[in-house]
Amino acid sequence: MTTDGLNPLTVLLFVGAVLAGLTLTILYAFARVTKREPFARITLRVLLGGVGLYLLLFLGASVSSHSRVLAVGAEKHICEIDCHLAYAVAATKSEPLPNGQVRHTVTVNVRFDEETISSRRPRDATLTPNSRYVALVDDAGRQYPGSTDGLKRKLIPGESYTTDIVFDVPADAKGLRLELRNNDPESTFIIGHENSLLHGKTTFALVKAS
Repeated sequence: MTTDGLNPLTVLLFVGAVLAGLTLTILYAFARVTKREPFARITLRVLLGGVGLYLLLFLGASVSSHSRVLAVGAEKHICEIDCHLAYAVAATKSEPLPNGQVRHTVTVNVRFDEETISSRRPRDATLTPNSRYVALVDDAGRQYPGSTDGLKRKLIPGESYTTDIVFDVPADAKGLRLELRNNDPESTFIIGHENSLLHGKTTFALVKAS
C-alpha cells in the first residue's frame, strides 16, 4: 500500500513533542523568573535535547525516502488517522486552447478504503476529507494548481466516486504528472510525511507506460 506517510504513531509523537516543548519552555521561563538557575539549566538542556532528537528522526526519515510515480490506475492512500482515502488516476483528456495552452482534464477515482478504518469507527459514519492540494507538475518542477472542490465530498466506508479536475498548462510543459496530497500545514512537521522537508513525493502518471 502506498501512503502519504501519516500514521497514528508519528501523529502522537508530534503532539507529544509539541506539548513537551511547551511545558519545558514554561518551566524554563518560570525557573529564570524565580532565579532557580540549576533547574533552569536542566530544563533548557532537556528541551534542546528533545528538539535535537526530533530533528534527527525527522531529517533521517526524509533523506532516506524516495520519490515515486504511480502508474495509471494505481492507488495512493491519504491517511486520516484512523482510516484511508484511496486516490487513483482513472483517465485523462487533453485539448489545445486558442491562447496556446493545453487543457488537461484528469479523472480521479476516490475511494474510502473500508479495510483501513478503526474497529471503533461505525461502518455508516461519514468522513469529510481534510484539506487537499492538487496540481500538475512538469519535468522542470513547475506546478499548475487545480481546483480541489471535487475532492471534498463526504464518504462512508466502501463508497467511491470519480471527479474531473481541469488544468490549463503551457504547451511546452513536458513529463506532466499529477500531484495530489494532504494540505494540512501541520503535516509539514510530522516525521515521515511526504509534505515534510526533503521527503520524497508520490505522484501519478497521466499516461500508461508503453
